[in-house]
Amino acid sequence: MSVATETLHQTKSEIFQFIAMSESGSEAGKAAKKREYNRNAQRVFRQRRKEHLSKLEASQRELNSAQGEEVERLRRENQALLQENESLKAAYGSQASSPGPSTMSPVEIRESPSGYITYGPAPAGYLGPAVASQPFAPGNVPVPLPPPATTPLSSTGSDPSNLVVVVPNNVREIRRTLHQIFAPLLEIHVISNPQAHLATLAAMEPTLPSSLKPSQLQLTTPHHAYIDMLPSPSLRDRLIAIGPGNANKFLTEACTIVCDVEDTGQMIIWGEDYLNEFSWEFSANVLGQWGNWLLTPEWGQRANFWRRQRGVPVLQGYD
Repeated sequence: MSVATETLHQTKSEIFQFIAMSESGSEAGKAAKKREYNRNAQRVFRQRRKEHLSKLEASQRELNSAQGEEVERLRRENQALLQENESLKAAYGSQASSPGPSTMSPVEIRESPSGYITYGPAPAGYLGPAVASQPFAPGNVPVPLPPPATTPLSSTGSDPSNLVVVVPNNVREIRRTLHQIFAPLLEIHVISNPQAHLATLAAMEPTLPSSLKPSQLQLTTPHHAYIDMLPSPSLRDRLIAIGPGNANKFLTEACTIVCDVEDTGQMIIWGEDYLNEFSWEFSANVLGQWGNWLLTPEWGQRANFWRRQRGVPVLQGYD
């Protein structure tokens, strides 16, 4: 082989080696650039995720703070309304628009007996205010009868000149008062925000009268705010237990004390103390539809007591 041929072969070999080294260096460079790109992308991703989490945490803190402030504001507003209501009661006394017990002469009673009844002693065995939070069970519910309770409406004696006369209360005024007391709850949409309703009810609990203080079932089970306005712990719990459909039907058809529905005599509140269940009288139609599964027997006994005072036939099956 000539010198020229060997030189040519050597030159080709060097060229191939240079090309191979170039290609190898190019691949290594690409891999290094790719690794650098991946590191940068991961760093940017971590930074953005950290910023996003920080924003979410800050937003949650602001929301919690706003909710706490709103509950506190509602509590203060409710307290102010209660104080204002007490001040109005003290200031106006017997001039308040809601009628209540008053003394009348026997002549006045004889001349206008239809709107007034004398409050005599409760019959033996009559059930006083219901025991709170009895468990609900469909069908006939046996209820033990405690001894008769002494109520603020008791007779003052047998002397006709000292008769205490009880008149029907103004249900519209009672409803207006209850709606003012529970205004913070009525501003909350229970279906979309049940926890806010329960939290607000719990915050209001210290300021409420004993007959309106929420039960444990009320504080743990979502329900309509109108149920909270009923001054009867046992009836509130039973309405929650029978479910929203039945509860809404009862509230909108029978319970004029909280719902603005046509008043066809579904219920009468006797005297000023509407917070006392003893003063409530459900009509025969209401007891016929809801008795013995929602309205327990003592409601029929109360109705019969007031019917006797008016001199009308009593309802069968409640004595």
